[in-house]
Order: sequence, then structure tokens, then C-alpha cells
Amino acid sequence: MGINVLLAAGVTVCAAGALEGIARVAERRRPPPQVAGYIWDWEVEWDGEFPSGLPQVLPWPPAEANGDGFRDRWHPAQGLEGTWRVAFLGDSVTMGAGIEAAQAFPQVVQSLLDGAGRPVEVFNAGMIGWSTRQERIAYERLLRRYRPRQVVLGVCLNDIPELRNNLVRPPAWLAALHARSAVVRLAVNAPAREIQRVEEIFARPDAPKVVDGFARFFDEVRALRALVEADGARFAVLVFPFRFQVAAGAPAPTAQRTIGAFCAREGLPCLDLLPSLAPLGERAFVDYDHFSPEGARRVAEAVLEHGMVEGPPAPAAAGGAGDPAALQATLRGDPSPDARAAAARALARASSAPSAALFEALHDPHQAVRWEAARGLAKSELDATALPALERALRVPDAYVRSFAAWRLGALGPAARGSAPALVAALREEGAYGPSGAADALARIGATDAAPALLDGLRAAEAGPRAAAATALGTLGGGEAAVSALAAALRDPEATVRTAAVRALGRLGPSARPALPALVAVLGDPHADVRVAAADALCAPGLEDRSAVPGLIAALGDASADVRTAAARALGRPALRATDAVPRLAAALEDRNKAVRVQAARSLGAFGPYARPALPALRRAAQDPRGAVRRAAQEALRRLGAS
Repeated sequence: MGINVLLAAGVTVCAAGALEGIARVAERRRPPPQVAGYIWDWEVEWDGEFPSGLPQVLPWPPAEANGDGFRDRWHPAQGLEGTWRVAFLGDSVTMGAGIEAAQAFPQVVQSLLDGAGRPVEVFNAGMIGWSTRQERIAYERLLRRYRPRQVVLGVCLNDIPELRNNLVRPPAWLAALHARSAVVRLAVNAPAREIQRVEEIFARPDAPKVVDGFARFFDEVRALRALVEADGARFAVLVFPFRFQVAAGAPAPTAQRTIGAFCAREGLPCLDLLPSLAPLGERAFVDYDHFSPEGARRVAEAVLEHGMVEGPPAPAAAGGAGDPAALQATLRGDPSPDARAAAARALARASSAPSAALFEALHDPHQAVRWEAARGLAKSELDATALPALERALRVPDAYVRSFAAWRLGALGPAARGSAPALVAALREEGAYGPSGAADALARIGATDAAPALLDGLRAAEAGPRAAAATALGTLGGGEAAVSALAAALRDPEATVRTAAVRALGRLGPSARPALPALVAVLGDPHADVRVAAADALCAPGLEDRSAVPGLIAALGDASADVRTAAARALGRPALRATDAVPRLAAALEDRNKAVRVQAARSLGAFGPYARPALPALRRAAQDPRGAVRRAAQEALRRLGAS
């Protein structure tokens, strides 16, 4: 009986293998359609439904990235008195992917409102890859503490298929089988269950999966609206078109009509931007859905034309609204803080040359005036003649202004090296932003003699200055003392400081070799960002060492996909000679995360003939459902002479 069981099992295995082989051949000859790359798989991209580890940065510069990770200027927790706060929530379209930060439509809205003198503070809360689910979570976790008076949701049409595909997922075991077996892929027939691309919601608006996608989208909008209105704020919706909708032969805008009808039923203000962008045609876009500078400006104009931004009108104009001399007189002498703030805004618009009155206004007793002056000077063309005024601003009892002054000094580079003593003094102040900005500025002006003060900065009371001091030491150096102090900072209680110290050691290169044992140990740090930084540092030029290989191989099994990716990348560095990693890298070609699989293939390709044991795994990866993985595996096979 045992022999019969074994025979039956053998026949079953052979039949299953034959079936799998037939299915793979059929799949190769007729590859199944793939979900469009703009419809993200949250598990693959983020290991969950919301990205973590958003950066914490300084309040200056004002328009690239802020402490919440948004491509926006820094915003204080408490808004200025009399200012209306409006937050635009969205994805990469709102963020302004493909264009300069200042050209993104929320920033253009801010510029137009500033030009009209309206006291409105605009937040650009867009992030690449987000759908309505992530935008709701972002409001809860990041935005609501700023207490915006109005939230405007930017809807990109790929939100509908993305919500549908991610919220209706098979069990983990079935998903794992699906990634590995052509037979399972044939049986599951995912293309019929998923919305493959945005065009489907127009071509098949009554299909059950499309109807379900809209229903899930509407649920998310209702949930976000409930949160916003519970906080006493107003809520509105913008609907962005895809580029194909402004091209010849475009389908009827059924998706916009469906969303518009929903908003009408719910009593939600809603603006469909297709009519506003249609006259521009494809010039409004840089790709399938992201706006060109011209398109983004038209969106901003339409938002204001249709009253989508509420809030107070412009205050009474300061005397001599366009006359710099009159504006300076108002800024210096008007008893009303609102009038002085309005004059500061107008004076900044009147000329790109710095005004002495704006520098004086950095010391104004009223916060709104100081901040408007700083914002105005941020746009001015400053040179070395501004050094004395900026050094004085480092002593203003306002962290926002002090950080601005440090940023502008740093932006002047070596020309501001004479300001190093003032910046060193700022390192010793209490608080986070002033010392952090000073450390950053010292690095950018190349103040190598400031290293002793930066070493002291590693012992600051707050984490921000400690991290900034570590980062600056990684740029300026500081000899053995700096390496020793940075190695000690790898035990700091704050992950941001440990991460900064690891990266600094990586930048120091060969001089940081005494810290190698500590860097290897950091591969076991409890925080993923630190482990990623350690993997990157251990393959930095001059720091590659065989002692790191066992830890990097172990990191291929890390719970964080970012760590696994960094470890796979590091192991491919020729200087590490990590040929013993080949079996684990071959196994990583089946990792559930796309980025890990791509990097494993690239690293195997770098090993040359030593990677030949991985050829079967690379050939399987060359049939991966994700195009980036297939291309990386095919290139590795080519480099191994086995394509």
C-alpha cells in the first residue's frame, strides 16, 4: 500500500509539474494584461495601507519638503491670527510631480491669494501614490493638528480602481501562490477581477467591479468628510481628468458625472476641472495625469474663480500699495499689525531686491509681521551685504525667524564663512529649529573649524539639534573625535539621531572604519530607518568590509521591505566580495516586494560567473508579473551570458 501511495504522489507531482509547465508556456506566449503602473499595490509599495517614516526636516527652505513629508513649506502648529487655513489633500497630481514645487497648483493658489492680499495659508498635502484611503489617514495623523478651516480633496480617477483592487484582495496564502504559479494565475484570472486601467471605468461603467470601485471610493469620501466636519472645518472636492479625456475621440466623462451626482446628493461642493483644462488640450499635462506648469496654473485659477477656497477677503490695502517707499513707511510706522503684515507681503512682491525695512521687520513685536518679512526675504536675491542683518536675526526670540536666518546664511555658501561664530553661538540656544538650522548652515558654508561646537551639539537636549549636528559632522569631518562621537550617537535614544549618525559615518568613508563594528551592530536596531541607513553605509566607498556580509545576509530576512532592499543592494557591491550571499539573493527573487526582487536581480548580475547557481531563479524571475523585475532579471541573465 505504501508503494501505491508513493506512486500516486509521484504521478500527482509529475502531473502538477507538467500542468505548471504548460501554463507557463501559454503565459509566455500570451502574457496576461497587467494592471497599469499608476494603480499602486499598497502591500508591495508600503507593506501596508499607509507609508511610514516620513521625514522630519527644518522649516526652511520653505517649498520643497516639510516636517510632515509633504512637498510644501513648513507650517507652524498655530496659525496666524486672522488667517484662514485651507489644506489640499491629494496624490502626486496635487503634489506637483514632474514640475517644480512652486508650480504645483496649491502653491500657485497661495501665490494668487498673496497677490490679492487675502490672508489665506495654503497647505499642499499631496503625496505620490496616495489614494482616498491614504488621504483620509493623512488627515487623521498629520493634518488635523494644524486645525485647517477648510479641506479640499483632490480626486484622481485612478483612486477608484486602486481602492477596488486593494480592498478586495485574496488571502495572503492565495496571493503568495498567485505570485509563484502560472496555474494559479490561470485559475484565479485576476485580470477579470481587477480594474486594469482608468479607461475601464469609462468603457464599462456598469460592470460590477467598476460599480463596486465607486462605492468604496464614496465610502472613503464620506468617512473623510465626517472627520473634517467633526473638527468644525468645511469640505470640498476637486475632480482631476486624465490626459486621454482632452484628446481627440475622448469618451464621455461618465466618471465625472458619477462623482458629481454623488456630491450633489451629499450636498458637497465639487468642481470638475475637465471643462477648465479642455481648452489647453494635452498641453495641460506632462504625462497621463500630472499637470504641466500651464495646466497647474489653470487649475489654480479655476479653483479661485469657482470660489472653492473660502475665507476672508483681502484686508484694506496698505497705503501706497505699489509704492515701495510708502510700503516701507507703513511697515515701519503703522500701529496696526495687520497693516504692517500686509505691507510686508506687498513689499516682497514689489521687488526681488531685499528691503532694509523687511530686515527690520524680522524684529517686529508681532509674529505675523515677522513671518511675512521672513517669507518675503526668502524670495529676495541676497548677497554678502545681508550678512550683518542675518546674523542679528539669529538672535530674534522667534524660532521660525532664527531658522530662516540660518537657512539664508547657509544658502550663501562660503561667502558666509565669516558668520560662523554667530552660527556657533546659535548652536547653543535652547529649542530645536534654531540650533538645527545653525548646524545645517555651518555645513553648507564649509566651517570646518566648527567641528568642536558640533561635537557639543551631539549632546543637545532635543533630538533635532543632535541629528543636525551629526549630519553636519558627516559633511565637515572632525577627525577621530568626530568618528568616536558619531559611533557613540548610534546608541542615542532617538531613531532620527541614530539614523543621522549612521549616514554621517557612511559619508566619512575610510576615516570611519574604526566605527565598522558599531555600524554592523546597528543592522539589528529596532527602527527600520536606522537599519536601512546601516545597510547603505556598509557599502559606502571605503567602508566595504567582509565583516558586514553575515549581517547583510541576515537582513535579507528583515520584516521591513526597505531593509531587505538596502541589504540586497549592499551585497551586490563588488568590494564586499559577498559571493556567499548568492543563495539568499536567489531566494529573494521570490520576495513579495517588487523592489526587493529588482535589487536582488541587479546584485546577482553584478557577481558575474559566481552567480551561475542562481540561473534557475533568475530565469523564473524573467517571467515575473512585474515588468521592472523581468527587466532586471533579463539584464542579469545577459551579464551572466545566459540570456
